[in-house]
Order: sequence, then structure tokens, then C-alpha cells
Amino acid sequence: MKILLIGEASFLHNTLKKGLLERGHRVLTMSDGNGWHDAPRDIDLRRNLRWGKFGGLWVVWQLLRHLPQLCGNDVVQIHNYQFVPLMYRWNTLLLRFLKLTNRCVVKGCFGDDPQIFRRQAQGVPAYSDTFWSGQLQNTDQHRDRIAEVVEHGAEASWRKTTAMADALVPCLYEYWLDYNEPPYAAKLHYIPLPMECEEMVRWCDGEMVKWCNGEMVRWCDGEMVKCVGNDTPSHPNDSQLPTNLTTSPSHHLTILIGLQPKRDFMKGAMKIATFVEEVARRHPGKVQIKYVEGVPYDEYMRLLAEADVLVDQLYSYTPSMNSLAAMARGTVVIGGGEEEYYEFIGEDTLRPIINVRPDVPDEENIATIERALFTDGTLERMRCESVEFVHKYHDYCHVAEQYEQLYRSLLAKG
Repeated sequence: MKILLIGEASFLHNTLKKGLLERGHRVLTMSDGNGWHDAPRDIDLRRNLRWGKFGGLWVVWQLLRHLPQLCGNDVVQIHNYQFVPLMYRWNTLLLRFLKLTNRCVVKGCFGDDPQIFRRQAQGVPAYSDTFWSGQLQNTDQHRDRIAEVVEHGAEASWRKTTAMADALVPCLYEYWLDYNEPPYAAKLHYIPLPMECEEMVRWCDGEMVKWCNGEMVRWCDGEMVKCVGNDTPSHPNDSQLPTNLTTSPSHHLTILIGLQPKRDFMKGAMKIATFVEEVARRHPGKVQIKYVEGVPYDEYMRLLAEADVLVDQLYSYTPSMNSLAAMARGTVVIGGGEEEYYEFIGEDTLRPIINVRPDVPDEENIATIERALFTDGTLERMRCESVEFVHKYHDYCHVAEQYEQLYRSLLAKG
């Protein structure tokens, strides 16, 4: 198939492209790089901010000069209703053109949009970054963010692009919940986030070790040292899993907390940090907390691999891309892992995430974290289950296969 992926959301399209290419398809990506992520793309649509309003002319020029690539595709997939960095009405017009000149159009539900905010205000899911405990939360902080999505023509653009799409694909369970009502449910297809997870974790002498800076390392006397034992492939079978799960780690636990001060009202990491600090106070000398902010991507990935635990999001229902990146490296996540999510994906056994939520007392969240960190064998089990979970549900090749099946079903309908 000939496939065009437009827009980007936390490397989703970039990672999906790799999986589709490995399955023999021809794939092009076109985006502005998703802001500071600066994701790789075949056709660059990033606006030059020095040009001000005239920056849009560069985007239009890029679209015009790549017109042949915009036409004649089997599938065009957009990441959201504003999939190119132009005004909403131009996005709507462009999608009409793409609908006429390509065989089918798929719209991703990968982030903020009017439907998601509308359903969150109705308590779907039970909690989110804008709603919990039966009422709207953080309304002052969210005012501009919500206004941007529901005003200035966004609502009309969202309705038209959603109606034109042949299929809607939410990448998170909570987004699926928000869209699972008429008239959207009929063309709703949940497909999980794709993640590259090979060669991040191996097993050495029956013990999990991690890849850091091209070497296998494991803990020894409180330090990470190069592993020189007998290693086995990154996705072990049951016989390769460690059997000694009855003792807590001999080294102090390293807990990584990534700070985004301007976005914390959407994430809640600092609230989780207070829980972690209380656990550390109760267990002096056993927990090391690392706060990081604004580090380069490669450095952050190294820190993820070195950490035992990552603090992610208080308001998320399910693991985010950041969570999955940590889990693929054998790092346990404190974040969203609700039981109904596991039921939705049909997972009966694996429970890799330390689940915290904003609508319960702080002491309950603190107790949940403390049990996971200091109950013998629990953290090691969750490390193993984290790696297995990502391989089972989020491996980019497996996710690409699910997209391929959706694309073929749409094309078969004509």
C-alpha cells in the first residue's frame, strides 16, 4: 500500500512508519515535527516563527510543491483535526482535497479536541486532568487550553474532519471512552501506541540487566556496572525469567521525576513527587529521588534506563508514550494503570504499573507506592511484567500490523 501519514504526536507516526515499512508498504511522513520533539519527517511543514503570520506561506508552498505526494495514496492518515500548522479552515479544505484524491482517510484521536473535553466534563472517564471527584478541576489553568480547542473555528473544523474520516483511531483507552458514543462509535477502532522495544533489556545469569550507552549494566553494591555474564535475548521465555523474587533490591531505589512546570497542571507529576518524598522519608537511605528538567532526549532516555522507577502522570488512566518508553527499559512506572483498562484489552495477568489516581486520599496513594516499592519481590516482578507488557501490546511491528488490517478493511469496502 501507498500510505501518507500527516501530523505527529509524540513520535507515533514516525514509529508507525518504521513498522509499516518493514511490512513492505511505501510510507511518507509529513509534519512540523511536533514542536520540541522535532520528530523526523519526509516533508517538513515547520513554520518559521520569524516570519510571523507569513510563516503560513512556507507551509502552503511546501504543500503545493509536494502535490504529487498528496494524491493517489491508498491511505492518508491525519493525527488530529489540525494536522498541518495552518488555520482551522485551511485544514478542513485540505482534508476535502485529500478525501477526493486518495482512496481512504483515517483520522487519529491522539490528543486534545472538543469531543474529549466535552466528555471529560461529563465525567468520562471517571477522572482526567480536567475532572475528578465529580467536578471540574484546575479550571483557571485549563481555561486557555480549552478555549483554544472550542473557539476560533476549532469546533467546526473538528466536526467536519471527523465526519469526512472513514475511520477514527484513538491511541489511548480514555480517548476510546470519549468517542464511544453515536455517531462516532460505528467507525471507532482502538489501536495502541507503537513502541520500539528491542535491545533495551536482556537477561544475564537469570537477572534483568539494562542497556545503557551501548553496554549491558546491572546494579552491584549500589552502582551500575558493566555486565559480563551469559546474556540472552531481550524478550525471555518463562525459563529465562529470574526466579529469586523474594528479596528487595540491595541498592537504594532510584526514582526519576521529569519536571514540566508549565504543563504540570495537565500531568500531576509534582503531586506524585510529594507521595514519593513521603515514602522516602519513611524509609531513610533507601530511596534516591532524581529531578530532571529540560534535558536532551538522548540524555533523558539514558536516565530512564538507569532509574528503577519513573514518576509519570497522576491524571492519566493508562500508560502514556513516556510510560511505555520507561517500561520497555524495565523501569517501573508510577502513573495510570486502571483495572478497567486491563479488562478492556483482555489482560488477565500482567499488572506492571503502580496505579495512582487524583480522586482518592493522598495516604491511599502513598500506601500504594510504598507497598510496591518495599514488598519483597513486587518491584522485580513489575520490572519483568513491564517489559513483557510493552512487547505484548505495543511492539511497533505488532501495532503496524493492526493498522494494516484496518487499512485493508477500509479499502475492501471501496
